[in-house]
Amino acid sequence: MRFSGKVLLATGGASGIARAVATRFTAEGGQVAVVDLDPDRAAAVAEQIPGAIGIGADVSDEDAVRAAVERTVSSFGGLDFVLNAGGHTDFGLVTEYSLERWNRMMAVHVGGPFLVCKYAIPHLRARGGGSIVNIASVAALLAQRTNVAYGAAKAAVLGFTTQLSLEVAPEIRVNAVSPGRTETGMTIPIMRTRGDGDAVAGAVVFGQANMQKRVAKADELAAAILFLLSDDASFVTGTNLVVDGGEVAH
Repeated sequence: MRFSGKVLLATGGASGIARAVATRFTAEGGQVAVVDLDPDRAAAVAEQIPGAIGIGADVSDEDAVRAAVERTVSSFGGLDFVLNAGGHTDFGLVTEYSLERWNRMMAVHVGGPFLVCKYAIPHLRARGGGSIVNIASVAALLAQRTNVAYGAAKAAVLGFTTQLSLEVAPEIRVNAVSPGRTETGMTIPIMRTRGDGDAVAGAVVFGQANMQKRVAKADELAAAILFLLSDDASFVTGTNLVVDGGEVAH
């Protein structure tokens, strides 16, 4: 029960890694605000997780983020942890990529964590500290074809994490997790393409890039994220935990 009496705000919480984190967080005694672009999905997921509320918000919209943080605090009486996991994929060559698509990628993946942290940090300080985890990607560390915008955005998340960790120390810890190939709502279409319409077959192909020769489950990433959020990582801040089955070292 590492999170008994604690409150987490998780963006992208209606699916994938953030949903797995929310589920495990409440199982260990905490309460969660499931924040997602789709308010119906956020509400539906929250109904399945005891101790959760669902909030619809576009993390690139400052007013929406401010309202989501305020609702979390008013509902639970405070805020202790933040998981910035909201995001999307949008592949393409730079020469064919529009500025609108580029700006949207940056607004969601970099602007989102900035806005959430801007409004959440005062509440974390009011509770005596806390922990923030930002989701980056191995795409920030490895060159991948047609993935310049996403990779650049996730590299910016790593820079943001490092700088913010110093700004809010020592009361608040800030870390990043860089997932490798993980089965989520965002990657299943990729696996389906790799498998000529068969996501299971595509997952086998997709997983060959790492040492373990498989795709991770969202719950495996959740375990690493909960470690960083918890007091088990009390002396860990300003770092990036790569959870990728050995892909970066491969």
